Amino acid sequence: MLAVALATVIGLASAAACAELRGKVYLLVNPQAPRGEWQRRPLPGAFVAVSWTVIVPAPGHAVDSCRYSELARSDDKGEYVMEGPNFLTAAVADTAYYAYSPGFDPVSFPYPGSPISPKDITLTFSTRTPEERLSHIGGFTDPGCTPETLHDPRSLRVPYLRALLDEAKTLNVDTERGRRDVAYIEAVLRRATGQERPQRPRVVVVPGASEAANPQPAANPAEPR
Repeated sequence: MLAVALATVIGLASAAACAELRGKVYLLVNPQAPRGEWQRRPLPGAFVAVSWTVIVPAPGHAVDSCRYSELARSDDKGEYVMEGPNFLTAAVADTAYYAYSPGFDPVSFPYPGSPISPKDITLTFSTRTPEERLSHIGGFTDPGCTPETLHDPRSLRVPYLRALLDEAKTLNVDTERGRRDVAYIEAVLRRATGQERPQRPRVVVVPGASEAANPQPAANPAEPR
């Protein structure tokens, strides 16, 4: 029975066709005001990553299986659209989202009357220290749940990583941890752009090495007279 349920869930999550997702990103412009007086405006240029995760039954405990994730960016009206996974995955999966725009963080509480969902996202000005901000954005170089399940039909991953790196450098965190975080983002960007590839081993021939490796028998010394 468990095997049947497992096969059903995986089969449903692997079906074809797409369930489009549309959403909007807002900027909360007055976070210091009482919550009932918050004012929002559309935020263009924000990167949004959404993942769809299926809970797979398993002996002892259920297992999370990320079936699909996608990266999009908000337009001049703050709106974005994703192709989305197949309809059955969208029906049975739980969604999680991450939104990034330089200098902004998600609000701690949703806008009054708005659901907490990728369809209605609100960011506001980050209050983190430069060190905290750098550590935070350095942990989001993979915007989807995994690189293998990330769909990027609009080729946004490289611009996203460049935006992360640009902000990381402007934070000017001159500590060992800070330099390491910046170097890590740079390395991920190089790999994403194909600038960093495995190097073939180089064979260096040292003069005389072949003779040393295969010494010839020494000539017999002359017999004493």
